[in-house]
Amino acid sequence: MATIVDRPPAPAAPARGLRAALPRHGGAALATGGLLLIPAALTLHESFNAGGFFVGAPSLAAAVLALALGLRMLLAERPFAGLSRATRVCAAALALLAVWTLVSAAWSHSPARAVLAFDRTLLYLLALVTAGSLLRTDARLRWAVRGFAAAAVIVCTTALATRVAPDLFPIAPGVASDRLSFPLTYWNALGLLAAVALVLCVHLAASEHEPLVVRAIAAGACPVLATTLYFTFSRGALAAGVAGLVVYLAVGRPRLVAGALLAVAPATVVAIAVAYDADLLATTDPTTSAAASQGHRVALAVLLCAAAAAAIRWLAAALDARIVSRDGPTRWARPLAAACAAGVIVAALALHVPGKVETQYHRFVDGKPATAQADLRARFGNASSPQRIAQWRVATREFRERPLTGSGAGTYDVLWNRHRPDGSDVVHAHSLYLQALAELGVPGLALLAVALLALLGGLARLARGPQRPLYAALLGVSVAWALHAAVDWDWELPAVTAWLFALGGIALAAPAVAVRRQERGLGVHAVGARPSWSPATPARVLLAVGAVLLAATPALAALSQVRLDAGVAALKQGDCGRAIRQGLSATSVMPPRPEPWEVIGYCDARLGYSALAERAFDNAIRLDRDNWQLHYGLAVVRAAAGADPRPAAREALRLNPRGELPRDAVRRFATGSPATWRARARSAPFAVQ
Repeated sequence: MATIVDRPPAPAAPARGLRAALPRHGGAALATGGLLLIPAALTLHESFNAGGFFVGAPSLAAAVLALALGLRMLLAERPFAGLSRATRVCAAALALLAVWTLVSAAWSHSPARAVLAFDRTLLYLLALVTAGSLLRTDARLRWAVRGFAAAAVIVCTTALATRVAPDLFPIAPGVASDRLSFPLTYWNALGLLAAVALVLCVHLAASEHEPLVVRAIAAGACPVLATTLYFTFSRGALAAGVAGLVVYLAVGRPRLVAGALLAVAPATVVAIAVAYDADLLATTDPTTSAAASQGHRVALAVLLCAAAAAAIRWLAAALDARIVSRDGPTRWARPLAAACAAGVIVAALALHVPGKVETQYHRFVDGKPATAQADLRARFGNASSPQRIAQWRVATREFRERPLTGSGAGTYDVLWNRHRPDGSDVVHAHSLYLQALAELGVPGLALLAVALLALLGGLARLARGPQRPLYAALLGVSVAWALHAAVDWDWELPAVTAWLFALGGIALAAPAVAVRRQERGLGVHAVGARPSWSPATPARVLLAVGAVLLAATPALAALSQVRLDAGVAALKQGDCGRAIRQGLSATSVMPPRPEPWEVIGYCDARLGYSALAERAFDNAIRLDRDNWQLHYGLAVVRAAAGADPRPAAREALRLNPRGELPRDAVRRFATGSPATWRARARSAPFAVQ
């Protein structure tokens, strides 16, 4: 006899180990543990692969997730038991968005761009469905949050080490050194990851359901994360982190927040103050010997602050025990929160914060260039961002011209090159929502909005339950991400986006329910599930085959990128035989990509095969006709052969009026002499993507 309990379970005692979150069977426990590690694994993998910006890393991750989902379909008794209504709505919207992205190749000038953008959306869909297919328990969700927070702390600690000890942990010359960006290679993205991890660590430090050791470690991580966020000098990430923290504290109202703030706040303030005083670390060259000396002092201060925060949090266990022993902390929690809010409002008015906010708002929307500052600390006092305003105008211009379809997925950089007001190179619109309108029209933005609102709405609903602080923390970091995505290109960096859907899938999954079975008169407790579809063997095989087929596109994209990278490297080294072989191999794996033909064309021209070189660039232009770099390359190889390069050069200039190379090509080949064309082509630079 079994009884299914439909009401929410009472608050559980703190989990005493990973066994509380895993099934007893060894294989099932291993599979469950793997699913819970998806947010952490994706964050680590993508972060240490340039944030996942380039094709290879996210495509490989998508292929692995598709295969994992296929295995789950074959082996799990109820592979879709965890897919709740909110998860299904979010997944359906992401699936339709992925399809619409792929369909946009029909009207896009570059089918390959649509395919690669599809792979990225597919990664987020697979992260949501694979992680969300597991039944939810509070213990499982807590382990997933801990794992992701630990992964983010590892990334941020590694990043901070390159700033405070550049003599011991140097970074590659190609990575910008002024604002902290390693390993993601983009400072605002690193800032967002640090801000999100900071909110989650504050939650872990304030959670009564976490063991004391976890509370102490989380408190100790906060000064490290805050210092990392500071050295990115990212205003948007800082604002998003503050918003996420406010949402968490207001909605979650954690009972142990007093002990957490007592440990975290003073130590974090001291760490930031020491970092702020290190003025040489806030310059465009923070790697000098004098700057390294300052960095060593900052490192020592951050380590001491981290140790102090952890120690204070450990000693505050007595305060935690007194709070937990009382049943009615909520009697004074709301009045205290109201008093704190009133205090913040009074302080803001006394410091003239509303007027300052209005001034900064006008600076931002006016789009006037800010005075160049050698001291990067001045960024925090100036909200001017003229480039973003220009980028948003280009996006809205394209939306007005094509409101239903947009220009096609992945084509914003083409729009920018054609309409930009200055010579800055930009690939994305620095706003997820405006770029979706520009590239995919109203349907694309609507599907994106449904996916995000389903996720945020589901978390908000769960934040009203007995585990309110846990879900409030996830709601807070999700709100922080959604706000930051409005002013940056986080969608294109899986390192700061994949976790959102993976953790969201685990949090929104259908809950496991308590089952009591009477066996020989003894009560035996187990964890079960409400009835869900258990596919028959033929259906399982078909679903698994479908998952494998789904993995094909990202797997081929990853393989193509590996061979393309090898071809570009060979071209730069002058090894044209190898470059051509790798280029042909890359295009055979993924025919819609134009870049391999570009590599082949330059090498054919270098080897003297003029007709083959021109044919290669014709193939590339057929696959990406509005790409100015390909028309520029065609002009160079035609000039090298003594053919007229001027039409191709003028077309490159039309597609990129403010580009230096197109203007140089028009000037360079502004003659009717084939001999001059040949001579000048030999010194023309390449424009390999």
